[in-house]
Formats: sequence, structure tokens, C-alpha cells
Amino acid sequence: MLKKLLMMSLAALALAACNDDADEGIQYATSNPEIVNGVYSGRNMHFYGTAKVTDSEGNVFTDPEAWFEFAGDRETLVIYMHQTRFAEKMPQLDMRIYRIPYTGGEGASLSFSSESLIPQVRLPNQVGGGYSYQDMPAYTLTGVEGSVNDIVCRMAFTCSVPKLGSYRMEYEGLLLVKK
Repeated sequence: MLKKLLMMSLAALALAACNDDADEGIQYATSNPEIVNGVYSGRNMHFYGTAKVTDSEGNVFTDPEAWFEFAGDRETLVIYMHQTRFAEKMPQLDMRIYRIPYTGGEGASLSFSSESLIPQVRLPNQVGGGYSYQDMPAYTLTGVEGSVNDIVCRMAFTCSVPKLGSYRMEYEGLLLVKK
């Protein structure tokens, strides 16, 4: 009897170890309560998905663990790109797009676009320690387009970095919920 209980415990432990979502505390949403009739509630939305970046020479870099976070209000969005990279050798950066206007859609949907935006990068402060988001004109984003349709977020833009080239980023992620 004790042996059976031990074997059943080990089997349950093995099954739990195989569930990546349980290990990482990740669960995908089945609906999006944060957007109602095209209006964003202001509660942060976290999307987890894949960012595909193509450079000006046609090389493709894929980040299968891209994490984007949306904050904002009834008129504008703040989009955080956590530990994002545009190339394999690029260091991971926390970037954000600050206060981009959006257009409400039907139900739990909205869209946004801009011809050109200056992103902000989280960098160490020059005085007093700590970190803050600072404008990075050298990383100007062009052709910014995106949408949230229920639980799916899509976003694309081009980033041209002096001396490094041009990078086209395309992102698709799913809305997360806390367990």
C-alpha cells in the first residue's frame, strides 16, 4: 500500500513537472475583460508571444518569449516591451512606447498606429542611482501598427539604428491571467 502511494505521488509530481504553465505561473486568458466596447479600462494587460525580427539583410531573429505589457487610460496606451531584443547579439532592453493614442473597435478590441515614435529605454540614472525611462531618438520606430483583438495582440514596426541597420519587428502574443 505504501509503495502504491509513493508511486502515485511520483507520477503526480512528474505530471506537474511536465506542465510548463504551472512551473512559470502562466495561464492564458480565454476572454479580455480589460477592453469593453473598444475602451481600455486602464488595468495592465500582459501578453506573451513571439517577436520575429528581420534585419535589412534579410536575416531573421525570433524571440519565442517576448513579453509586452499594456497600461494606459481611456485615450492612450503605454506599451512596455520587457527585455526585448532586435538581434541575437543585442542586449536585452526594457523599452516602452509612451502615450500612443488608440482607436476603439467592437467589443474587446482596439488598434493603434503612428508614422514615427521615439521609444524610451530603461537606463541607469546619471545622478542619484536607480533607473528611469529615457528617450532614445537613435531607436526611432516607424510604421508602427498594432491591435488587440480579444486575447490576441499583434504589433509591427521598423527600427533603424545608426551604424547597425534597419530591423522590422512583428509580434504576436496572447493575453495572460494570473493563476
